[in-house]
Amino acid sequence: MFRQLKLTAIAAIILAQLSCAPAGYQKTEAEAEQPSALAMATQTWQQASAAALPAVEDLMMQADTQIAMSNWDVASEKLERALRISPDYAPAWSRMSQIALFKQEPSRAIQMAKRSNSHAGKSVELKLLNWRFIREASEMQGDIEGVNNASKAIYILQSL
Repeated sequence: MFRQLKLTAIAAIILAQLSCAPAGYQKTEAEAEQPSALAMATQTWQQASAAALPAVEDLMMQADTQIAMSNWDVASEKLERALRISPDYAPAWSRMSQIALFKQEPSRAIQMAKRSNSHAGKSVELKLLNWRFIREASEMQGDIEGVNNASKAIYILQSL
């Protein structure tokens, strides 16, 4: 119960931070979609985290708090510590992918998302999220083939 409340509070912090903008600022279409995308990511990570070791779960919550505050480097450190404990923990790789996107590192984002997918097992939602990260990173790189491949994978996963 406490864990669920804490995760809900972290999601609320993320949404509140992303919805704040200076007066007169007009969000682009991509920015307007970002809060819902991040909320979806947080929910997907929470669902995929059910089997985490307690130490890994704690590090994930700490990383989520840092992500909510845009402290990418601190969040990355927490995730790297979690991955030293559990190297095949797919939600941590997925978070690393999203941080790489925020840091404008599309090649790294793709690498991390693929790594997450390789450990995601039957988690369709996590794979779907990772393919969305791959598509976004491919768009950043101007990789049309990568965008098309990711879009196909997303379409297939959505039909499951």
